[in-house]
Amino acid sequence: MFKSPIAPSPAGRAISRIPLRSVRPNPAQPRRAFSPESIERLAASIEAHGLLSPLLVRAEPGGQYRLIAGERRLRALTLLGRQWVEAIVLTGSECDLAMIALVENLQREDLHYLDVALACRRILDRHPITQERLAQSLSCSPSALANRLRLLRLSPKAQAALRESGLTERHARALLRVEDEEEQLRLIAETAESHLSVAQLEARIDRPAPKPRRKARLSPILRDNRVVVNALMDTVRQLKRIGVPVRSAVEEGADCVRVIVTIPAVQTERG
Repeated sequence: MFKSPIAPSPAGRAISRIPLRSVRPNPAQPRRAFSPESIERLAASIEAHGLLSPLLVRAEPGGQYRLIAGERRLRALTLLGRQWVEAIVLTGSECDLAMIALVENLQREDLHYLDVALACRRILDRHPITQERLAQSLSCSPSALANRLRLLRLSPKAQAALRESGLTERHARALLRVEDEEEQLRLIAETAESHLSVAQLEARIDRPAPKPRRKARLSPILRDNRVVVNALMDTVRQLKRIGVPVRSAVEEGADCVRVIVTIPAVQTERG
C-alpha cells in the first residue's frame, strides 16, 4: 500500500466544504477514458447514498482548488448540478501529489494498464524520483514496473487497438517482439477475433513467415528453343479445338528438347 509522505493541511485531514465550481480538473489525471454510463451510475449512487469519499484537492491562489483525486466523483456531482462538495485539502510536492492521484485511481477502479504506464512515465519524466521508489510506492517490483513501461514502445495505433480489443497486458507484452506496426495490428485483430490465449499469440509470433515461392528458372536449352516449342504447342492446341484427341508432352534432355505429340490411329471399318 502506498504511504503518503504528504503533510496534512493546517486543519489536519479534516473535510472542508468548498464550491464545486472552484475545483478544476487535474491536468495529470492518470485515467484517460471516462465511461458516461459509469458516471451516471456513480451519480445515481451519490444521489441515493451521498458522497461517501471526499475529493482530494490542493489549494491554489484566488480561492481555487486543483483536483488531485476524484474526477469521476467530480463529474458525477457536476451531472447532479451540485453547488458544494466535501474535500480534503492536501499539501505536498508535485511528485507526491501525482503519485497519490495514481494510487487513488488504482484503488478505486481498475485503470487500463496503458493508462498506468503513461502515468508512471509522466511521473518519472517530470519529477526527481527513481524507478525503484515509484515501484515501491505502487507496491510492485521494479521489474514489473519496467515491463509495464516497455508497453509504451508499441505504436500509438497498436495501443489504440489494444484498448479497443480488450486484450490483456500479457498479450500486449508479447507484441513487443513484433517490430512492424502493420503486423502488430494484424495480430491484435486476429487475437481478438479468434480469442487467442497468450500462448497461442506467442506461437503465431514465433511461427516463421512463409518464404516467397521462387519462379521456376528455364534451362538454357529450353529457353533458347522456347519459340519453337511454343509454336508446336500452338499447333497442338488448334488440333484440340477442332476435336482431335491429341496428347502432348515436353521433355528436356541433356542436349535437346523433345516435344512428343500423340495422335490416336484412325480405325477403318472392314467389310
